[in-house]
Amino acid sequence: MKQLRYTFRMLKRNPLLVFVTLPGLAFGLAAFLLLSVYVRHELSYDQQFPTKDRVVRLYNSITQRNSTETSPLSLRSAYTEIPAKVPEIDAAVQIYRGWNVNVERKNKRFEKNQLLYADPGFFDVFGLNLLAGNKKTALRDLNSVVLTVPTAKKFFGTTNCVGKTITISDQPFTVTGVMKQLPTTTHFHFDLLASMSSVHPEKFGGFEFFTYFLLNKNANREQTEAKINALNDQLMKPLADMFNLNANSGIEPLTRIHLHTKADFDLSEKGSLSSIYLIAGLAFFILLLAMINYINLYVLHGEKRIKEIASRKALGADKWTLAKLFYTETGVISFFALFIAFWITELARPWFAHLMQRSLPASDLFSPAGLLIVVAFLILLIFVSGAYPSFNLSGINLVTGLKGQREKQRRKSPLSIASVVVQFSVAVFLITSLIVIRSQISYLKDIPLGFNASHVIEISGLNKDTKTHRHAIKEELSKLPFVTSAAASIHNMGSGSSGQGIKLYSDASGNLNSIHEYRVHPGFGKTMQLHLLQGRFFDDRETDHMAVILNEAAVKMLGLKDPVGKLVTMYKDPMKIIGVVKDFYYNSSSSEKIAPLMLTNYSDKVNCFYVRIPGKFTKAEQKQVASIFQQYDPNFIFSTYELTDRYNEKFANEERVMRLISAGTVLAIIISFMGIMALSIFTTARRTKEIGVRKVMGSSVREILQLLLFDMLIWVVGAMLLAFAADYFALNHWLSNYANRVSLHPGYFIISGMFALLVATAAVGWQSWKAATRNPVDALRYE
Repeated sequence: MKQLRYTFRMLKRNPLLVFVTLPGLAFGLAAFLLLSVYVRHELSYDQQFPTKDRVVRLYNSITQRNSTETSPLSLRSAYTEIPAKVPEIDAAVQIYRGWNVNVERKNKRFEKNQLLYADPGFFDVFGLNLLAGNKKTALRDLNSVVLTVPTAKKFFGTTNCVGKTITISDQPFTVTGVMKQLPTTTHFHFDLLASMSSVHPEKFGGFEFFTYFLLNKNANREQTEAKINALNDQLMKPLADMFNLNANSGIEPLTRIHLHTKADFDLSEKGSLSSIYLIAGLAFFILLLAMINYINLYVLHGEKRIKEIASRKALGADKWTLAKLFYTETGVISFFALFIAFWITELARPWFAHLMQRSLPASDLFSPAGLLIVVAFLILLIFVSGAYPSFNLSGINLVTGLKGQREKQRRKSPLSIASVVVQFSVAVFLITSLIVIRSQISYLKDIPLGFNASHVIEISGLNKDTKTHRHAIKEELSKLPFVTSAAASIHNMGSGSSGQGIKLYSDASGNLNSIHEYRVHPGFGKTMQLHLLQGRFFDDRETDHMAVILNEAAVKMLGLKDPVGKLVTMYKDPMKIIGVVKDFYYNSSSSEKIAPLMLTNYSDKVNCFYVRIPGKFTKAEQKQVASIFQQYDPNFIFSTYELTDRYNEKFANEERVMRLISAGTVLAIIISFMGIMALSIFTTARRTKEIGVRKVMGSSVREILQLLLFDMLIWVVGAMLLAFAADYFALNHWLSNYANRVSLHPGYFIISGMFALLVATAAVGWQSWKAATRNPVDALRYE
């Protein structure tokens, strides 16, 4: 208790320790706490399933034209044939990706409900139960559906709804079960789970299904997985030969899918190990800066207590007694820093959760595991941050200590040098990274999309009546004075395509080339303002139902010089090429290469309409457009989407990283500024007599100022060079992930270096100026 009272008096007399180390440690600890919540959240994916350790998923690695794509999708035969041939498989299920659907019940419409389709073995594979209904038969029959509890209450006001009927996308479905909603830490999510038979999976001939197997408890994992892979390779061979590609099967455990899957496309957004490493790195460096600041300032402050420490030793205090004193002081500072860190963490948690697109509840932080981690880390922090001061300060010589001096008085201690170098290396590294990432994002956004996405409005949420009258709706939309053009489409622009195979009709080899397909209707090319290089767009002539339009990448893939008029085939019948359009980004963002694409016009289906308007889409104009759809569907809920928003969202991950690094950079700069300013105060005070002597001997203010600034800034320059080397390799590696990227020219490094020098000069300059202009008489009296 006596030591605690002494500690509080010591902190009161030394505001630098309070106002520099406390905020720094608090921010560092807050970063660590946020990291621990985020990491535990990411590692908890799919851990809630009772069968988690026995469930595996099948994937296929497809190689064509020296390019490999890993897909979690497989053929329907992987479900119908493999389990029967592998006795170690206890159960199997395939999931078919649905979409956001409209659901109707008694003239009430519920929009944007997430739908998945699954086989009857879904509940056995994942070890789940129903709150109502029979899990053995719930997904057995045609047009049967299981609802989650929130969905059932939304549709019916109760979970007692088994046997009742709802309409999903104009098709009647019978509710056969109700289940708990799965946690957000699951790699697939749904509001409605419909029976697989409802989509007639036997009609699908390509990669459409996510395949999961429940392995026997006693199965040899390696041997079982080898059997499954070999059988799936056999199933894939005919398709691989047809498309002239190589297919290799693989197995991944359920609990590793979120963070470690090799798949490029999944049921939900994949986790990112690089994001975890990035956050961990930021948290580590921010905490490192804070700890170095604390240790350095504590040791420098201890030099003012040399007489006190020597007196304690003279009165019989040994090293352990002194170490206990220093650990007590460290513990008090660390405890208060942790208290402030909890407060900062709670304030920053919603922002951080939104930034990382994750649900990070406060309960994760204050869970038993979370509190245990915090306590363990606090003990580690006290031990690490208190060890060096205890060793350094308790080991002073008694004789010289009573004189208020160290045995070896250095102008600048190695710890102070390390403090400056580490702090500014981290700060410069982050500043340069931020500048380059911002430049890369701006560069990608400035790359032309290949069409004009501005002022294009997408209208979805169609039902049977509006789809049936698509021609009339398009005509009426086109007549509106503010609509430049209108079109209908099956595929949503910028949001996925169909995979097909195509070859020249004259090619007798039978080998198909993999290609993406957009099924559109006349007017699509004009509305999107695609750049027509040859030929024409689709119109209403009958022959256009068997025509195709290719992009430049598809023409190059087929090796055509004059493509218009040539015949290609997708199935059996010949299809005539009537046009070639300039490559445009239809699926990916400008960070990737544009893949071969064909536009077709053979399908009468429609999922969305597009209208091009000259300017802002006003509420009055929206009302006029909505009234057209409501003529055919009185309950139509009008919702629109601007196409530019969809393409801007494609850079969400890069912008998330940029905002994260921005926050880390600001913290690093603040901590570095505070640390070097406090260090400057201590070191200048240590050289007070030297400065007085220099002034008496004729040194000018400018010379004294140069001496003090140079002594500090030389290490800042060294830190910059270290940071530049690390930045060059790290940023080159990061940029290699982009097909289009900026080059690392010297300007990026010069800007960040100048900014770091400006920060360091601002932190050191004022104290140096005060010391240089001080009356030398006062300086010589200082000691």
